[in-house]
Amino acid sequence: MKALSQYRYIPLLIGSIAGLSLSSCGSVTPADRIAAHPAMFSALPPGQKALVQQGKIEEGMGRDAVFLAWGKPASPPAHIHNRGNNVERWYYTSYVPVTVVNDNSYPMFSPWGWYGNPYPTTTGTAFVPQNSAYVEFENGKVISWATNLQN
Repeated sequence: MKALSQYRYIPLLIGSIAGLSLSSCGSVTPADRIAAHPAMFSALPPGQKALVQQGKIEEGMGRDAVFLAWGKPASPPAHIHNRGNNVERWYYTSYVPVTVVNDNSYPMFSPWGWYGNPYPTTTGTAFVPQNSAYVEFENGKVISWATNLQN
């Protein structure tokens, strides 16, 4: 049993590393991004400044305004062809909680017969990434976007 006790801190270590990784992901609100990039924000037209501060975008906005409003896309931009035009698409990801069941209750066989597994069924939560929004740019300007995507 002593051999197993040396591993009891592994979940704590993994959780700490994950927490530090997530906390260093950068700015999470428009106000954080504006504070980190004041020159980028000051170059926007007044109407776009108001929308960016609210985390909103509109048709005709440039990439900088979308970055300040919504943040960095989850993956490198995808380039698609739309009616002969080259369109750049930024995807944004959210994480959906999913219940995970670890069923350890299967019976086992020993030289003395069948018996139940002494380990109980456990449950936990995993977070699965899914595309939650995208923005399309043509010639560096927003032409369309969608939010609350269902996979």
